[in-house]
Amino acid sequence: MNYKILFLAFSFLFSLTIVQAQIIDVHVHSYSSFDYWGGFQHPTGIQSPKTADEHLQQTIALLDKHKIEFAVVSGTSMESVEKYVSADARFIPGYMDDEELISIDKFEKLIIEGKIEVFGEISGVYFGRTLNDPIYAPYLQLCEKYEVPVAYHTGGGPPMTPYNCCPKFRISLGDPLLIEDVLVKYPKLKVYLMHGGEVFFEHAIRMLSLYRHLYIDLGVLLWVDPIVNDYAIRLLKLAKNARVLDRVMFGSDQMVWPEAISKSIEFLNSMDFLTEEEKKMILYENAKTFLNIER
Repeated sequence: MNYKILFLAFSFLFSLTIVQAQIIDVHVHSYSSFDYWGGFQHPTGIQSPKTADEHLQQTIALLDKHKIEFAVVSGTSMESVEKYVSADARFIPGYMDDEELISIDKFEKLIIEGKIEVFGEISGVYFGRTLNDPIYAPYLQLCEKYEVPVAYHTGGGPPMTPYNCCPKFRISLGDPLLIEDVLVKYPKLKVYLMHGGEVFFEHAIRMLSLYRHLYIDLGVLLWVDPIVNDYAIRLLKLAKNARVLDRVMFGSDQMVWPEAISKSIEFLNSMDFLTEEEKKMILYENAKTFLNIER
């Protein structure tokens, strides 16, 4: 019996186990019965649960399946976020903005109470604005003061977005270069670019190389369609060459399709140009550092 071959095979399988056993998802969503819009199949074939309660149950089941230690969750209502956090302590509560934001006093109160630990997903591009818009300034000041990370949507959106929901939406507003002034104005602010800039992924990587407190998550790039899958591969190769993989984080953006979590993990693990250590950084270590997780 060749024990050397057996040892190498065991070592390889063990390394894969480590990667899959330590995951933090920095981009998931919550719903209530009033704002749940699922119940139909995604073009990729992923089926959506029929109700918000089923969505919560399936999402928790996937946290268990993939041994996900923490997941940053945001939704269009704080009530849905609180429901998910109450159901499972692994959820880290975020605050997703709408066209109108909650009052600055309430925002600060919720931070102090531990009910907002991440400001985001900030979805200003859907309302015709960027993070540079003056409406966000007092909120960013508080985030810097309380060391609350900011999660900002970059890139595009679903097909026909300006016609279906958000007439002010423009892909061009999702360019990460448009928020550079924010990083300069708030040097201690912790920001991550959701979806890694998407079509503007090269701009995102250039920003990472210049602003060393900036991070990104991969979001929909890992599962939504072949176009953005290609962005993910090119982004990660560029990030590796630029030596900024230590600030790339795993995020699934499962929306109303919880199984997107599995699809995202599988796609990332299939990238043979990444070492197992690099996958571990993306899936776990980078987010643990960025979120300052000690619990």
